[in-house]
Amino acid sequence: MNAVRLNGDSLTGVVKIGGARGNSVTSLVRDMAERIRSGERWVLVHGASGYMEDLCRATEIEPVYVTSPSGYRSRFVGEKEMALFLAACGNYSLRITQEFGECGLWGLPLYPGPGTTAGASRKDVLRSQENGRVRLLRGNRSGTIVSFDTTPILRAWNAGAVPLLPPLAADEAGPDALNVDGDRMAAAAASALGADVLVILSNVPGLLRDGSDPDSVVDRAGLDEWDVLESYAKGNMKRKLLAAKEALLGGVPRSIIADSRVMDPLTSALSGRGTELCPTSMAAVV
Repeated sequence: MNAVRLNGDSLTGVVKIGGARGNSVTSLVRDMAERIRSGERWVLVHGASGYMEDLCRATEIEPVYVTSPSGYRSRFVGEKEMALFLAACGNYSLRITQEFGECGLWGLPLYPGPGTTAGASRKDVLRSQENGRVRLLRGNRSGTIVSFDTTPILRAWNAGAVPLLPPLAADEAGPDALNVDGDRMAAAAASALGADVLVILSNVPGLLRDGSDPDSVVDRAGLDEWDVLESYAKGNMKRKLLAAKEALLGGVPRSIIADSRVMDPLTSALSGRGTELCPTSMAAVV
């Protein structure tokens, strides 16, 4: 994935907002709209977990979550789950598009297909750690991003649109779409674009030293403190931290993990609220 350096001095960034309930997409879109009108260029990557849970309940399909031997939690997506996941992504993309429309901007969802953005390698088998034993789940429709083409994003920007990326990628071995992690999708986009910043917004204040204390946010840290940072990350935060690291290793100068629930969440994150990660240490994290 070769980075594309963009002309001009305006900020170029990628922001990802989670799909879980509690994330404030309306506040984010309004904040983004003001920044875009000032000349900045942004890509919005979104999750779909909240909509997926609603659809699973409506169809009486029990979601299956697995934790890998390395501690990463993910959803098993078989054929029937994939049909629901595509619908969930579409529903959330539509809502975000409508939100941008109310702000006078054109949100343009970019889905896998001809001239797609992300390409992925399918993980047909998931390894699940259960009671000290490893169980194999086959028929998974998820994948790991292995390529990223920035052309659709650049075309969207040139047309005056805001690119929206759902957590989907084209299967490099076939015609199907694959479910991919949205945080790592955002990291891949930021790296390929040569972005100035990756912002990952969630329904938590940032990386916490103590998961039960919302005031224990790690303010700043570098990759040389990775072992300490990783020891703080629990549950879904592990993958957000991994995505932040991948962006930094991909040439993005800074990655920020911050709260979507505050007023102007993007501006708040860029102003120092949340956890800012850089290639080298900026402050002690212990």
